[in-house]
Amino acid sequence: MGVIKPTLSLTANSSSATTDAGPLSIALSLSATDSLDVTKVESKILDVTETHGVLWTAANYTASGASGTDGAFVYVKNTSSTATHEIAIGHGTAAHILGAGNAVRVMTLKGGEFAFFPWDCTQNLVYDANGSYTGALESWIFVRTGTA
Repeated sequence: MGVIKPTLSLTANSSSATTDAGPLSIALSLSATDSLDVTKVESKILDVTETHGVLWTAANYTASGASGTDGAFVYVKNTSSTATHEIAIGHGTAAHILGAGNAVRVMTLKGGEFAFFPWDCTQNLVYDANGSYTGALESWIFVRTGTA
């Protein structure tokens, strides 16, 4: 067993700032941190070029599927430096999920964007890249204490 300590920090100037004006009328300074017990860590970097596939297979990380018991924390990053190179992350069966209104798509990462989120491991995590994409999808999984 080990511990990871994720920290999120968001800062922005007020909208009246002369340099790097922010989205609000006031300056923003928000931070949150946690201490998470984990039993297993895995990582992968996938070269993606107009492809879709399974990012993480749920059955490899869950025993009961009980919320808050089984699961993991997932980090994903689109390593492209071009904003139009998009990677969609979703759940279920690997398929083209970038289409408008696709119900299994959870997020779309433009070039350079990343996310860190909890995953209950009840369905596979899948990915899909748009036709102009050249780059990689970096991902880490941190399995919760008490899971398979």
